[in-house]
Amino acid sequence: MTLRLLLAASAMVLAACTGTLDNETAEPVDDASVAGDTADPESDAPDNDLLDADDVDLNDPALLTRDDVDCSAEAIGSDDEFTFEAMYFVVDGQLGAVCFGEENATVLEAWDELATITPQSQLVDLALFGGFSEADSDSDEITAAYVIPVDFDSTEFQMSINIEDYASDADEGALTMAHEFAHVFTSTEDQIDRTVFDADECDTYYNGEGCFLPDSIMAEWVRLFWGPIALEVDPDVEPSVAGGEERCETNPSFFGEYAASHPEEDFAETFSAFVYQLEPDTEAQQIKLDWIRSQPGLAEFRDRAIEARRGPLPNNFVICG
Repeated sequence: MTLRLLLAASAMVLAACTGTLDNETAEPVDDASVAGDTADPESDAPDNDLLDADDVDLNDPALLTRDDVDCSAEAIGSDDEFTFEAMYFVVDGQLGAVCFGEENATVLEAWDELATITPQSQLVDLALFGGFSEADSDSDEITAAYVIPVDFDSTEFQMSINIEDYASDADEGALTMAHEFAHVFTSTEDQIDRTVFDADECDTYYNGEGCFLPDSIMAEWVRLFWGPIALEVDPDVEPSVAGGEERCETNPSFFGEYAASHPEEDFAETFSAFVYQLEPDTEAQQIKLDWIRSQPGLAEFRDRAIEARRGPLPNNFVICG
């Protein structure tokens, strides 16, 4: 049952409770005026089993559920590689009930960080938020977090974090939250056309899942900061640190090697640096930060972080160039 339905049910119960008369002040009732009515002294007594509004916490996340999102192990991606420990519904931008696994303190901590920097009006793009453990945690490159759409039209997304990785470093975890949410707001239906299945049909940038719209954030980012170099990126190859090493060696605008591996990762890393007020190492990095600051709506993330005294964080990215 959704929160809206629970509220409606509570309102109906309260309305029923307010119909009881005060026996000392009520006007006498003419029994004859009610055909066939037999007075029952106990019928007017309040029902103690009715829901008392004072006993209901309408802010209880357990009340925030939804039936339009599949939260099964298969749907959320729990398998031999990623084992999900907890998945929560997100309802109207608020973290709701656990829909898979069990309550997890690290996932809740990560959500609090995300909600600190992100306006609730943007969090509505999330449908699920959870945490996983990775089978091969000793590999050279781990998955810190990822975002996937829960529907073809990309109207809502699932955001998942690596629980162990997030818990290991609070600052890196915070940067990861900003990084991953950048993938959310640059992948909505007003940003990318997922009905385009071929790079030859795209006049902006094709990322393997669709074509970025001409007025989208990523289309402008690619035009300004990547240009023809973006065509060197194979959209079917997973971004990696190794994949960005060569570009990082020659281009000082990147916040580390991973950013240099893919235009979308470049934007997400730069956005996280912007939100948490990292000091740029190069003038080229500053130019990118200034562009993000100039975009409507993006500066609010940084303003919220500053208001919450989150940052400046140290710039630990590998220096490129």
